[in-house]
Amino acid sequence: MTPDLAASELSGQLYAHHAALLAIPAFVPAIVVVGVVLYIARKDRREEREENETLRRALESEEDE
Repeated sequence: MTPDLAASELSGQLYAHHAALLAIPAFVPAIVVVGVVLYIARKDRREEREENETLRRALESEEDE
């Protein structure tokens, strides 16, 4: 194989392999699961922050009395 022939073969177009298309359905559920976990974690942190704020207010009001 001459260097010119090897260079012309490498400069050809690359096409996606069908295996990549078959892998897409495996990624969609994984992305959904990650989204649900992030949503639950965010919601849990927000509720914890609100609970801590409520407790802090209750303790402050008891100290004022």
